[in-house]
Amino acid sequence: MRKILFCTIFLLISFGSLAQSYKIGHCYQGCPLGGSKQNHLIIRPIYALSYNTETKSADWVAYKVSSNSIGIASSLSRAAVNDQYVSDTLKVDDFIDSESVGLIRAQYVPLVDFAGTPYWNEVNYLTNIVARSSSLSQGAWYGLDWSIRNLVNRVGEVYVIAGPIYDLDSTLQNLITNNPHRVPDRFFKIVVDSNGAVAGFIMDQSAPIHLHHCEMGASLAEIEGLIQFDLFPFQSGPIEETAFSGLGCSP
Repeated sequence: MRKILFCTIFLLISFGSLAQSYKIGHCYQGCPLGGSKQNHLIIRPIYALSYNTETKSADWVAYKVSSNSIGIASSLSRAAVNDQYVSDTLKVDDFIDSESVGLIRAQYVPLVDFAGTPYWNEVNYLTNIVARSSSLSQGAWYGLDWSIRNLVNRVGEVYVIAGPIYDLDSTLQNLITNNPHRVPDRFFKIVVDSNGAVAGFIMDQSAPIHLHHCEMGASLAEIEGLIQFDLFPFQSGPIEETAFSGLGCSP
């Protein structure tokens, strides 16, 4: 049975004649369906995620960024916080020698996006942490997050879904630790703008720091084929994949 952990609940619940459906406000057109039934579904005030204790990474993280949630994070702590709901995560000590293999302790949900809220410290939970290459973190990942915030400042709010991609023939080096885990080979990140238009990206861990996020654009079909998730299960019609221009990318 899937483990659902509510530390703070942001749910819209609709009751049918025979069943009830849960609509989590952090997810656009429903949270992704798929993955292990042993995952921990964690819902917090600023994001929801499905945590996989075998890989030691969330399979997906969903959140909504608004002009009111973005803030200045320069004085805020980035110290990792143990998750009281999931103990089987990567630990701070697992990252001690990570830079020697080109990896850093990174967040799926960025601190700046919620520095304007009283819940900013929830991005520091270890369930929101992943091993990401320093070149990707400082390059395309940073550039896409910056573009998302610029878009939010123009349109008011956007939805984001992010998560790992694991290749069958992985050659990526793991963290130097005895804690069993799986470092993602790539990541997906999907942005949904205020009109419901989408832009998807596949971001490789080996990407050089100078590679622009616009060079990593990908279709929803390609992303869903790689991760085997239904990303928008409540969506009844086609989704326009036309949000790239709002993120600084050519149509």
